[in-house]
Amino acid sequence: MKPSLVVLTDFSPAAERARAYAAALAGPLGAELHLVHVVAPLPPIPTESGVMLMPPTDARYVQETRQSLAQVAAGLPVSATAELLETTWDAAIEQAIEQYRPQLIVAGLSATHGWLDEWLSNRTRSLAHQTGCPLLLVPESLPATALHPPRRIALAVEDQNFRLSPAAVGLAPLLDTLAADLVTVCVLPHEERAGGWEGLRAVQHCGLGNAAIRSGLHKVDSTLPASGILQGVRELQADTLALLDQDHGWLHQVFVGSVIGYVLRHTPVPVLLLPAAPVPPVD
Repeated sequence: MKPSLVVLTDFSPAAERARAYAAALAGPLGAELHLVHVVAPLPPIPTESGVMLMPPTDARYVQETRQSLAQVAAGLPVSATAELLETTWDAAIEQAIEQYRPQLIVAGLSATHGWLDEWLSNRTRSLAHQTGCPLLLVPESLPATALHPPRRIALAVEDQNFRLSPAAVGLAPLLDTLAADLVTVCVLPHEERAGGWEGLRAVQHCGLGNAAIRSGLHKVDSTLPASGILQGVRELQADTLALLDQDHGWLHQVFVGSVIGYVLRHTPVPVLLLPAAPVPPVD
């Protein structure tokens, strides 16, 4: 069975980059590429009597959008399907996953300035943990010269054990096909600079294939995890960054801050979010 990639798309610059990058991945993987565009129903309108009236769908808009989406799919360098789903965002994601069984969801990453803008513009951000499916976010600023499969992946982890979701482990055959280097990045404060080895062992045994088994360790001396991760990407000249999405919750992101959120706002390279869970230490 061929691998399946689902690209959540619209007609924004970020979506264009995501489609182009997904097409560059699909070729060497021999993967099926599926473009999915969501047209959510309009919110109900209150009437004078207090009854909520559902506005009708603009049939002409839907038809024109469907035709435009088909043209976009036809213009890609690889074969791709195009589907417009007229339903809520959550229902559309569930339907796309059920229908296409993707090994990877791909979406564009719009430039944002703060957590509210990020929430409004990049609602795909939480999909990795919600669905258990790996999510690849492609920055809209990614240059055309970077539209190629990954050659060096920086996998940023804490210095502790973790367990990937079954779907994340399912990426292993794809990573083996791409034959990219994978380097473990661990950001450590100066007083803990001798560490990082538990995180490396966790990567080597996480099930991500041969690249993970062969992974080396790159340490970044910093007390700032998010900027330290991006520093590691620069030092390694990595063209893809992988992060563990262990879902600390929306309230945590708002009130405590999110390493992933910071990285997504500043990353120069595509970011692969891998659903994972921490493993409690053995007493």
